[in-house]
Amino acid sequence: MTIKEKLIKNGIRNLKEFGYPEVNEQNILTDEVYSQFFLRMLEDNKDHSADLDKEIQLLIDEIKR
Repeated sequence: MTIKEKLIKNGIRNLKEFGYPEVNEQNILTDEVYSQFFLRMLEDNKDHSADLDKEIQLLIDEIKR
């Protein structure tokens, strides 16, 4: 599993715990509500390692498109 896949999987798990049972791999980056929560989670996890930060930034860029 890639870093990107792990980040998305963890984001989905967290959103489901927050009460969003319909979140999935397809809509976590595109749905207005899900993506904003995921974006905040990603930003909170920056500055741990260069490899992780690179993947986080790629996801952030994808969400903001």
